[in-house]
Amino acid sequence: MSNQTILGIDIGGTYIKYVVKQGDLISKGKLFIGDIKEKPDDLIEKFIQIIKKYSPKKVGIAVAGLYDKKEETLSQSPNLKSLEGIPLKQILEQKTKTDITIQNDASAAAYGEYRYGAGKGSKILVCLTLGTGLGGGLVIGGRLFTGISGTAMEIGHTTIDKDGWICHCGRKGCLESYVSSYGLERLFFIKTDRYKSSFEIIALANEGKKEAVEVMEEFSVYLAYGLMNLLHTLNPDKILLTGGIVENYPVIEKMAYSNLKKLAFSLPFRDVEIDLGKLGEFSGSFGALAIAEDSLIKNSKV
Repeated sequence: MSNQTILGIDIGGTYIKYVVKQGDLISKGKLFIGDIKEKPDDLIEKFIQIIKKYSPKKVGIAVAGLYDKKEETLSQSPNLKSLEGIPLKQILEQKTKTDITIQNDASAAAYGEYRYGAGKGSKILVCLTLGTGLGGGLVIGGRLFTGISGTAMEIGHTTIDKDGWICHCGRKGCLESYVSSYGLERLFFIKTDRYKSSFEIIALANEGKKEAVEVMEEFSVYLAYGLMNLLHTLNPDKILLTGGIVENYPVIEKMAYSNLKKLAFSLPFRDVEIDLGKLGEFSGSFGALAIAEDSLIKNSKV
């Protein structure tokens, strides 16, 4: 496989991020798509251009939202609504004559960290992506767990308060409605009666501004409740935190760990390590790459 090119693409609502592996060499790239995300034909053409540029043997794609692995379509996506219901895999395979594998972005991020990042060697790895929303992925015994439909580990849409805040999914009290960029903005508004973006809040917290630090602490409590639920359900040996919020405010990991220690059963807490991911914004791309590599190896066996 050393002379074969493999491509991993992560499709978000604002950027396409991709990783190209040619032999032992790995390169990365990033393209802005925020201006065409409501134009499915333009989006698909952009994907085709990237694939044809590198002529890969295999392509893995990570996409934000619920990917139906039986129907091979994007069932629901808050940031890529224009691609919902479109047979993306079929179209790309026909247009590029390349074998395509598609996976949810948070699941791909977990597998990327397992294969290339901070999750190496983990027996039960949980990975959370804290950004615009809250995603999750699970790797057990080296295998990505995605469930029957492909929607496993939607931790952001587990309920922590039946009468809680409205989530972007339309339900009340989802964990994501508290642990996300818009959840952070809500927490700050409730505390100060002022609106600031999540980036501004984090910047203030990094400067040591009291109100912002206190809001980040409250945010970490909600995060700790989510971690407790995962810890009690899955008993993992490692939980990784990734995404824009933790990348810009890494101390949130220590805050959440401290709160989790007060909440969780001591036995599973004893055996878990909580850390930050290593792959940053390219974790999904690396995961898509690894999934494509696995598929290529599997298909090459007699």
